[in-house]
Amino acid sequence: MITGAIADSGKGVAANSAGKPTKNGEYVKLVLKKGTVLIDRTQLGAANAAAESPDFNDVNCSGSAVASAPVPIVSGTKSYAGITGSVAMTLTYAFILPLTSSGKCDESNVDPPVAFWGSLAGSGTVSFG
Repeated sequence: MITGAIADSGKGVAANSAGKPTKNGEYVKLVLKKGTVLIDRTQLGAANAAAESPDFNDVNCSGSAVASAPVPIVSGTKSYAGITGSVAMTLTYAFILPLTSSGKCDESNVDPPVAFWGSLAGSGTVSFG
């Protein structure tokens, strides 16, 4: 859901810089009811990769992290044609990892977390060409 200058809802799809869907794209194509918006999440991805879980508890395998970075708006279609700007985004999440057969925290990223919660919020300035 997006509010403010854009009041719309839809889904995000990983994409390349041209907006073509790809499994691990550094861009996100927001497919909204009134059109699409392509954003560049490269800096947020780098901030997330660098974020550590300072409160990771290796007794119960839980932790959380926060990452913040600017997310430039690259382009748009339909109602969002000519859109430009940037949003300062903050990604916050918490998780509980599964246990290995030996009872230790499974940090391999092979198995999904037992539980996961995430929030992505931000504000910025946009303009329409």
